Amino acid sequence: MSIVDDGGELKFNAAPQAPVANADADHITLSLNDLLPDSNGEIVVMNPQGHLHLNIVTDLQISESGVADSHFTADGTDVNGLSFYAFEGGMRLYYSPEVEITIAPHIA
Repeated sequence: MSIVDDGGELKFNAAPQAPVANADADHITLSLNDLLPDSNGEIVVMNPQGHLHLNIVTDLQISESGVADSHFTADGTDVNGLSFYAFEGGMRLYYSPEVEITIAPHIA
């Protein structure tokens, strides 16, 4: 898997994996702080190679979620129709249909 920061847009590119016995093998866990938003506080996650389950750990509250209307990110990415989470403070995480996102709080 590689993470590409293309002018503020974060893309996950995962190579196909061989089947494994561990059901959590296709799950990746990251802190929301690990993801760098663009100048507008937006993050876009895409995985055109197939399904990806991304666990995002944060103490920020989700203020809104849904499907984006017509909108372009700071680098010109069209996020129309992508699902999103908006967090307190204004950060937005957009993700494509092949990416499954789980938001979880930090556990002390």
